[in-house]
Amino acid sequence: MSVEKSIDLAATGSTIEEAVSQAVGRAGLTIRGIKAFEVIDIKGTLESDDLVYRVLVRIWFVVKEQVHE
Repeated sequence: MSVEKSIDLAATGSTIEEAVSQAVGRAGLTIRGIKAFEVIDIKGTLESDDLVYRVLVRIWFVVKEQVHE
């Protein structure tokens, strides 16, 4: 049996896919056991006539059991 936890992260990119990849990739630097992600919200801005996408991503990961010695 496993227990999972989720965190919400916001990230930006020039495409939706890039923004999601930024969020999941950055989380993967410090969190092990990532199982899934969910895009909660997508927004955008114009910066110097370029579209910038901002996504809110929920990332699910397994909570590891601590073994005490």
